[in-house]
Amino acid sequence: MVRFLYNVLIPVLIPGALIRLWFRGRAEPAYRHHLAERFGHVPSNLGSGADIWLHAVSAGESIAAAPLIEALLAQGHTLVLSTTTPTGRAQLMRQFSGRAVICYGPFDAQRCIKRFLNQVRPKLALMMETEIWPNWMTACASREIPVALLNARLSERSFQGYQKLGSMMGATLRQFSWIAVQSAAHANRFAALGATANQLSVTGSIKADQVLPEDFIEQVAMIQAKCAHRTLLLAASTHPGEEEMLLTSFKALKVTHPDLLMVLVPRHVQRSIALQTLSAELGLLSCRATLDRVAEDTDVIIVDVMGQLMYWYGASSIAFVGGSLVPHGGHNFLEAALCGCAIVTGPWVFNFEAQAEQFRRAEALTLVADEGALSAALETLLVDPVIRQQQIDRARQLVDESRGALDQLLMGLSPWLPNRADASR
Repeated sequence: MVRFLYNVLIPVLIPGALIRLWFRGRAEPAYRHHLAERFGHVPSNLGSGADIWLHAVSAGESIAAAPLIEALLAQGHTLVLSTTTPTGRAQLMRQFSGRAVICYGPFDAQRCIKRFLNQVRPKLALMMETEIWPNWMTACASREIPVALLNARLSERSFQGYQKLGSMMGATLRQFSWIAVQSAAHANRFAALGATANQLSVTGSIKADQVLPEDFIEQVAMIQAKCAHRTLLLAASTHPGEEEMLLTSFKALKVTHPDLLMVLVPRHVQRSIALQTLSAELGLLSCRATLDRVAEDTDVIIVDVMGQLMYWYGASSIAFVGGSLVPHGGHNFLEAALCGCAIVTGPWVFNFEAQAEQFRRAEALTLVADEGALSAALETLLVDPVIRQQQIDRARQLVDESRGALDQLLMGLSPWLPNRADASR
């Protein structure tokens, strides 16, 4: 019954989704582009189809999938990479344009996914993290296309939401050929929703297998040279509601640390103008900047382009990882650890609870409850380089110990990977 109602409602909800995309396009015009792709129309450069279809919902998931995509391309496979958001599409274009077909994933309506699969004709479908779409799964199953859910995670909040779908959720999960989860806690939640034991494997987070860009040292050195007399405090992937707390704490810290420079990288870069306004209201001088356009004589640098966060991590001594002082669930902080930052995060980290607990137990990050605790934590890390370096070293060690998910994913996928001899079809 739930499945029937779902399929009745989906066509009704699509016009509402289009209206929402149109209104979001007022702030971010990219939401209004490539709308045909959301109905299953694939770009014309697809050719005769692809070996593998990989879907990552947004930028974070696309970054996480990058090591796997690179490995599959190196094996000679042809790929269609889909996403849901403009930030995800931009991230994939930056990394894989010309090497894979990149598009938006279709709406989870039967006609849309049918049209998409008719054009792509994948031999294998890979979904990243929590992309669980009933009609996608059914359509793939009807064509005998194996589907794997990789780097899978399921927060307690998401788990409770999916429980409301009852038997439909269990039936959908059992259509996956393989579910590779980040931790045992996530595996237990998938099992409680109906996944079977032989479907589930704990492989860790592929994010730990990320490598630094080839130009990492060069770009970090350039930033540090332009800010040679300043101590960089990075606020990464921030959201509304926490930025005022960050800027207020920063303003207080500047009284005793006049050389402090905040680098603010909002999760959605189109908010940079609003953040300039907020900075001015707090009496802080700000500017919008990119890697090659850095103004030293300012209080706050607001990064207004995507794809540069890793370099700012590398140039900064301390990084606050956003989405965590508000109940968004936090963002992955393995990248900050890889780049050698002392990590501070708020209490709302349910999207990465296993990692957060691991890092907390190892004293590899500082978890703060509110604005007051944030200011105190930043002050400690600024004035005590020994504590700061110890935290950095512990975090790097945990990243090193967590590597290996990519190899496990490739090994686990081997029964379903297309024969390399077929890659040139």
